[in-house]
Amino acid sequence: MRLSAFLPFSDDTLFDARWLSALSDEVPRAEALDRARPVVADAIARTGAAGAAALAGIEALVAAAALDAIPALLAAETVELPDAAAASERSIHELMSRVAYKRRELMPLFPELIERVAAVHAAAIRACGTARWRLMAARARMQPGRPSSPIQGAGTRYVKSDRFDARAAESLPGIDRTRADRILKRLGETPVPDELELRPLDGGGDLWTIKAGGVSRFILRVERDRRGPFYMVEDVGPQAA
Repeated sequence: MRLSAFLPFSDDTLFDARWLSALSDEVPRAEALDRARPVVADAIARTGAAGAAALAGIEALVAAAALDAIPALLAAETVELPDAAAASERSIHELMSRVAYKRRELMPLFPELIERVAAVHAAAIRACGTARWRLMAARARMQPGRPSSPIQGAGTRYVKSDRFDARAAESLPGIDRTRADRILKRLGETPVPDELELRPLDGGGDLWTIKAGGVSRFILRVERDRRGPFYMVEDVGPQAA
């Protein structure tokens, strides 16, 4: 399965069933295990190497402040990598059914490969989520918006930035954006409800975050006017685990 071209994954995949193409049920039984063992070991090693390269590439996006990668990271995290993991596991099980049907002695070789494929994809999914969230924070700092309307809230004051709607549409489906908007109105209450979990985003003090429904959270930037501080609502999206 081809992943987002923007992401620096080796050969656009973390596992390729062709790495196991040398396995065959036509190999004489006496030679089957000795021939298969290095093929499976090589596939395990290639999967591990592809995973390590993917993690390095994802981290490089953060180091380079590649803000344009945010949509690709979200797509990889939520759709492409989970689908690729499922497709990879299916291809291994299909091969096991086809080859090991006649060569049962090969079956013990596959569990480690299946575990490695699952672990590599899971690590890449987590890395995409972490990188996306860090880049969302960087974008709020590097590309801050302006108030899109009058400042709201009698106690805690807040306003959406003029960049918010486009960013929200990038990260959340319509039904989740509607739910998030309902939750955001509670930010103006005094005191801010505990269930919103208002807290600093990353220790910098300039960015804060509150719940937006489900696993999603808002990113708030602290601004000031003549009346004092207020929150500029810059972004919203799934928070990395």
